[in-house]
Amino acid sequence: MNCQSIGLLGFGAFGRLAAEHLAPLFEVRVCDPAAQETDIRTLGARPASIAEIGSSDVCILAVPVQAIETASAELAPVLRPGTLVADVASIKLGPIEAMRRVLPTHVELLGTHPLFGPQTVAEVGLKGQSIALCPVRLGSERLALVHELLVGSLGLNIVECTPEEHDRQMAIVQVITHLIGHAAREMDLPDLPLATLAYKRLMQMKRNTEADSPQLFEAIQTLNPFAAEARCRFFEAVRAIERTFSIEPPELR
Repeated sequence: MNCQSIGLLGFGAFGRLAAEHLAPLFEVRVCDPAAQETDIRTLGARPASIAEIGSSDVCILAVPVQAIETASAELAPVLRPGTLVADVASIKLGPIEAMRRVLPTHVELLGTHPLFGPQTVAEVGLKGQSIALCPVRLGSERLALVHELLVGSLGLNIVECTPEEHDRQMAIVQVITHLIGHAAREMDLPDLPLATLAYKRLMQMKRNTEADSPQLFEAIQTLNPFAAEARCRFFEAVRAIERTFSIEPPELR
């Protein structure tokens, strides 16, 4: 990609993962008051001010969904013309609307959602993982360079979609799976010697959600505009199964 510096605003779980894989390719600058300088430098990046993030060729908002608008407002005054600003949020309609409204028109905008996290990469590696792209205000030449970086350098699989298409799919892909995973967590399901493959997969869902922050689960369940409908369909399906096989809970019989 035709850039020399990438600024990361945020150094949480995904910010650290991004720094680890981007630092061998670019100068990576990190701004996060809660991060330790030694942790940043260990991954090959360097601590930076918000002004330095804004002067980078690419700025990545690696913050929780709930903080996208605040982070955009903080970054807006220091962005230089032509900079590419991207988010990595698991929801696209709300964050993209906030970036459009808050960030200056002289920067390019790209919505992204890496469909993987640190735990997935630790287990199976980065190559072949998928990332959703929602071009917002982005020229074809710059988009081609983004493809070159993500596919050619990082080995990712790109899925382009609109913000609405993304959120509708995530209402199934994330809302339901995270709901089941958190239910397994709430039940404190144990690893068992007689576990079937299906049960082992359920336990994997439990472990994946245990690694998520409460903010992420809240965002997935409450900020995706299609989440409530997906949950309603799920709970209706469970009640239909109970009625069909007469397995209502004792207090309902």
